[in-house]
Amino acid sequence: MSQAKELGTIVVVILKARHLHQPSFYKQDPYAQAVLSGQTQRTKPDPKGGQHPVWDEEFRFPVLADPGKDKVNRKLEVSCWKDESRADDKLLGKGIVDIESTLKTGEFDDWVPLETSGGERGELYLEMTFYANSPPPINRRPSKFKQSDRLTRPQSY
Repeated sequence: MSQAKELGTIVVVILKARHLHQPSFYKQDPYAQAVLSGQTQRTKPDPKGGQHPVWDEEFRFPVLADPGKDKVNRKLEVSCWKDESRADDKLLGKGIVDIESTLKTGEFDDWVPLETSGGERGELYLEMTFYANSPPPINRRPSKFKQSDRLTRPQSY
């Protein structure tokens, strides 16, 4: 069985959320979680963050090239949870970001809509940067000269 090749590292910054679902009257202590290629990382809870928490935490995930699993390895799942001290944490909303365009452009920063089975549940602001292990491809425009004419001198009149 072949091992998955690592293409590079994607840095994910979970900055903040807005309009999160608040199931109770009291201010909640929300945290965010990101999952890519089976790896899970989460922020610290924002005490009394309520519907508009701020985290500004950075996570690094390896980006793998694994034939047959690339579709799964290109989906970043983000979610927000209500931190419960005496019970299981409660899901406030989750969303999925396709990182394929980020791997091509190198950067992403935007609001990601969150939802549950009950509908839309707010948004999470993400910043992502991809650092490739290999040098970037050389994007050269095609030459105006034929290969045989590139280094020839002009004819004298």
